[in-house]
Amino acid sequence: MIRGAVNSRSEAIVRIRVRGPEGAVQQFDATVDSGYSGSLTLIPQAVARLGLIRESGGKAVLADGTIREIDYFRAEIEWHDGWRPILISAVSGGPLLGMRMMANQDLRIRVRPGGSVEIVPIP
Repeated sequence: MIRGAVNSRSEAIVRIRVRGPEGAVQQFDATVDSGYSGSLTLIPQAVARLGLIRESGGKAVLADGTIREIDYFRAEIEWHDGWRPILISAVSGGPLLGMRMMANQDLRIRVRPGGSVEIVPIP
């Protein structure tokens, strides 16, 4: 189970660890974003610190409706009991954990400051 908490802005936050191709690991507090259909976003500076290699690029429609060119990078995320391959989008703003990561998971959020966040695999 992945655990987190709801902050004072009613955002569901979970701590994640991401590993780059050379073994560098960084920890992030990521906001669970049910409006984001991808896996994970990180700021370009974090992508560079992890030494991630660009996998591809494309266009994405952002929450405000704008269309932007986005670069995608391959990495691994620590997810439940092991490391899982993932595509990371490099965008400005805080780390966002998207719905692709929630596939085959139960997401439970007690929406109040300090409330619990739990991500549990569906048996």
